[in-house]
Amino acid sequence: MSKNMITSNPALKDHKQMELNEEWNNFMKRIGEVSTLVRDLASGDKIKSEAAKAIADQYLEGKIVVDEDVKMTIKENRTLINQKAFETFKNNDTGEIDKDAWMAEVSKDAERRALDKKIRQEKADTLKTQAVKAFRRGEYDRALSCYNRAIEQIKDNPMLYCDRALTNIKLENFDKVINDCEWALRLNENSFKARLYTAKAYKELEENDKFEKCKTELKEIFPQHEDLVKYFLNEEDQ
Repeated sequence: MSKNMITSNPALKDHKQMELNEEWNNFMKRIGEVSTLVRDLASGDKIKSEAAKAIADQYLEGKIVVDEDVKMTIKENRTLINQKAFETFKNNDTGEIDKDAWMAEVSKDAERRALDKKIRQEKADTLKTQAVKAFRRGEYDRALSCYNRAIEQIKDNPMLYCDRALTNIKLENFDKVINDCEWALRLNENSFKARLYTAKAYKELEENDKFEKCKTELKEIFPQHEDLVKYFLNEEDQ
């Protein structure tokens, strides 16, 4: 099955969240080469099934698989196959994979992941709203608790880490401020707030060399915010 046939399938077009990285593309290009493996898994023959399972585990556990000149490393778990996918093959004597059944299972898994992400995002949004309200009332411990739970739901939102960092500034948890800002910058290296809050933390921790370095970076990268930077770093109460 070619890459174009896969990416043009309507089942995938409806799920933009599903990305086919290089390793997944390589795996799908070689789908015919694993047909025997799949057939053995569903054959009912204990010896064949156990042997096939041992090989399949190498794919699913993220181990390196060398296929002629192609070296494939699974960077993340993109396993979209479940037991239902194998049931289709039990009575298939040709050894050919039922591609429609395969893609149907891919579609179902994509739907489940999309729904799960939507639910987690809604929970995170609700918790963030509660955190903002608590912060404005000066209830910083409560705000921190809400941000902690929001980040448990969504771990790749740099703004949540920045918001929690500001809360920790209010609570004088400056080491935690730096940690949150590091995460925010990993997700968005251009985050002004993350750099600003880092500078504030280093100032309060009296790590002067790091503080001066942060100030210099802020001035160079965000010259338009010079007045805001001076105000935030020099005022005791924000």
